Amino acid sequence: MKALKKALVVLAVLAAVLAAVFLAGRYGWKVLGFRACQEAGITAVEVREKAVRITGFYPDSFPEGFCGYCAKEEDGKLYVGFRFSAVFGFFETGDFDITIPVKGEISEVLVKTRMHERTVWNGQAGLLSQAERCGVYVKVEQVGVYAVSMSYEGFSGCVTNADNTALDSGTYCFMDNDIMMASKDAGVPVLFTLTVKDGAGAVTASGTFSFDAGMEKMYLTVTRDGRIVEDKDNEG
Repeated sequence: MKALKKALVVLAVLAAVLAAVFLAGRYGWKVLGFRACQEAGITAVEVREKAVRITGFYPDSFPEGFCGYCAKEEDGKLYVGFRFSAVFGFFETGDFDITIPVKGEISEVLVKTRMHERTVWNGQAGLLSQAERCGVYVKVEQVGVYAVSMSYEGFSGCVTNADNTALDSGTYCFMDNDIMMASKDAGVPVLFTLTVKDGAGAVTASGTFSFDAGMEKMYLTVTRDGRIVEDKDNEG
């Protein structure tokens, strides 16, 4: 009987220790606030009247689970910090979809860590700045391009001008960031097809490419002679 009681006590102590470790990993970091926050990949920011919704993922290759966030609203700016843990990587993914309540009008959303902060949304653009948006970008150099479409399993999208005019040349347009999450969820690169059409709907260029979540952004150019090439050295 004494041995049984001793075993139960040991098990209870172990359970308490494990619970303490779990709670410390999950919530203890909040004592340090932004000093404990890490970098995060941001896929979308939606600013509403009373709340800000942010979706994203853990950016590194080794899996770490999402623990939570801390936020501070100040002078129309919303500072958000994210925390991940390798312990929770066995139970949860690093993907997150959070909605943060706000009191006033938000003009800028920034991701903040101990070392630095960066803007991921601003009121003037109404969207993530190009430098912070993960996914596929396409630049048109070919004359007379009216539509660029992108497709992969479960997705199909197209970029056109609302007034049915030719697309501007020399400027990158953002095609899609869902492919980032598709590659991350699958754990492998995702094949996609890019198709370019003229004003009559005829295909003037097409190609199949592979997007890997580790690259975050891919830049493609539709050349004047109808080729689609990847700009590996482009910085956005």
